[in-house]
Amino acid sequence: MRSRPIGHVFRAVLAMALVLAASDAAFAQLTITAQFDPSASSDNCGLAFDSSAHEVWIHECSGANVQRYSTAGTLLSSAVARPGEAANDVDVELSTAPFSLAATVLPANALLFINGETGPAEIYALDKTTGAVLSTLNTSFGASHVVGGAYHRIRGTLFLVQDKVAGATNGNRIAEISPATGSVLSTFQIASTFSVNFGDLEVCNATGNLIAVSSDESRIAEYTPTGTLVQYFPLPVGRSSLAGIGIDESTGDLWVASSAGGGDV
Repeated sequence: MRSRPIGHVFRAVLAMALVLAASDAAFAQLTITAQFDPSASSDNCGLAFDSSAHEVWIHECSGANVQRYSTAGTLLSSAVARPGEAANDVDVELSTAPFSLAATVLPANALLFINGETGPAEIYALDKTTGAVLSTLNTSFGASHVVGGAYHRIRGTLFLVQDKVAGATNGNRIAEISPATGSVLSTFQIASTFSVNFGDLEVCNATGNLIAVSSDESRIAEYTPTGTLVQYFPLPVGRSSLAGIGIDESTGDLWVASSAGGGDV
């Protein structure tokens, strides 16, 4: 387990309007439309948005629980226990359609917990109410530094992202994973276009493209599922160190978790 960078005590969740249809918009503008300070989290390492309930799920770095908030920032529950080991190379995700994980059929909006702390990543499907583990997928991807992932509804696969700390050919790499076996279907490296430290990956199901965030970057990057950089989205002035991302499927807004020095917003 690696340490958080010194001074990373700032935390907020920002809702940003994202327009992905502008094919020639190399630097599309993001606008902050809402924000809140997660009261039960001191550092945010994973975020998911539940489009069906309009709720935000957050996992604190190395925390014991996954927390559920309203979009206004009210803590609704911290009762979903983290499966597996304590981790800050980790993510939470909510699927956007029913799918099968390691031979277990899951409902739409299933809560996924991605633990990339040690060796290849494990993906757990959890009951959102009780926290019971419904299924576990041991993947073949990761060198102890998988920090984010998402279910791709259109392709019926999972995508995972590994940070730069893994180094050599493993660092800054995105992989497409079989949800049935955990095997790697394809990979591509983004080191020349985006540096992933603490970070996350999300799928925009309107386009099928991948959206990446990182605590190293002052922008968000969009890629095709095969690794072509589509465009960047510079962060609004004063916002930095993104470590988690989710998309509201009903509006197209991004919800992103930030953890950086400087005080509350």
